[in-house]
Amino acid sequence: MTNQSEDYDINQKLIEKEMVSIIVPCYNAEEYLIETLNSIENQTYKNIEIICINDGSIDNTKQILEKWHNETKTKNIIINQENHGVSYSRNVGIEKSNGTYIMFLDSDDLFRKELISILINEVEKKNKDTAYCKLKRNKKDFYNYDKKIDIIDQNQTEAMENLLYKMPEISFGCYIYKRDTLNKHNIRFDENLKYFEDREFNWKYLCWCKNISCINNILYYYRINMKSATKKTPTWNKTDSLKAVKKIEEYLEKNNCIFYNELRSYLYSRVIWAVAKTFAVGRQKELYDRFIHEYKIRNHMKRMLKDKQKSVVIGSLLYLINPNLFYFVLSKVNK
Repeated sequence: MTNQSEDYDINQKLIEKEMVSIIVPCYNAEEYLIETLNSIENQTYKNIEIICINDGSIDNTKQILEKWHNETKTKNIIINQENHGVSYSRNVGIEKSNGTYIMFLDSDDLFRKELISILINEVEKKNKDTAYCKLKRNKKDFYNYDKKIDIIDQNQTEAMENLLYKMPEISFGCYIYKRDTLNKHNIRFDENLKYFEDREFNWKYLCWCKNISCINNILYYYRINMKSATKKTPTWNKTDSLKAVKKIEEYLEKNNCIFYNELRSYLYSRVIWAVAKTFAVGRQKELYDRFIHEYKIRNHMKRMLKDKQKSVVIGSLLYLINPNLFYFVLSKVNK
C-alpha cells in the first residue's frame, strides 16, 4: 500500500477520450432528482452520458425527466418502464449504456464535481482495474472538504478489507466499473434480492480487480432519505441481505479469491447483527422474535464482541445478556 497526495484543479482539462455512463434509477424521485442530475452535469469531466430509468414512478418524476431532457445539453437516455425494482433498472441501464466505464448514482445522492475526473484519471493513466472514493452522510461535511487529494494504491486484499470493515464509509456507487469486466464475467445485479444486492454486485466486481486506487477523500454524498425503500418499515425481505452474503461467499470461493476465508469469518455475522438491529429499530417485535429463532444468532453476536465499532460491541453484549434487552435498548435509543 502506497500513499500519494495530489492537487486536483477542479477546472483542469483532461484528455476525455473514454465515455463514462452514469446510471440513475428513479422511483418517485421528484424531491431531489434535479439536484442529483445537476451534480452529474457539473462534473469537470464532460465525456459522459446520463441514463435515467423511471421505474414506474407515480409522482412527477416522469415529467421532471422529460423537461430536463429537453433543456439539458448533456448526452442522456431516458427510459420509462413499469415498476420492476432497482436491480432490474440498473441492469437495463448497463445494457443501454455506451460508455467504456460505468458508474451508478441513486436519484437522491450527489457526486462532488471532480469525482469522475479523479477516478478516470486513476484507471486510465495508471491502468487500474477500478478506483473508488469515500462517502459522507452529512451534507455539510460533504461540502466542507480539503482540496488535497489523498490517493492510496491498493491490491485486492487491501481494497476488500476496506469494503468489508468500513461499510459505512463506502458505497458501491463510490466505484468506477469497466464495461469489459462486467461483460466478460457476466456481472449484473441479482433481481431476486431486495436488499444488499448492490454489495453483492460490488464484491463480484472486486473479485476481478488486482490493482486499485483508493481516493481517501469524501467525493460522494449519501443522503439519508426517510422516504427511501431502506428507511421504510422493515419487512421479512430484510433477511435477503443474508442470502446476498451467501451468494458473495459462494462467488469468492468458486473463483478462488484469496479473501474468501476472511470474508466468510466476518460478513455474515455482521449482517446478522444489522438485520436484528433493523427489526429492533423498526419496532417489529414479531419479526425480531422470528429472526432470532430461525437464525439462532447467539454465536454471531459473540463474534461481534471483537468488532471495531463500539456500538456493535455494546449491542452484541446486550443481546448476550438478554435478547429482549437488545431489542428494548435499540428501539429506544434510535427513537
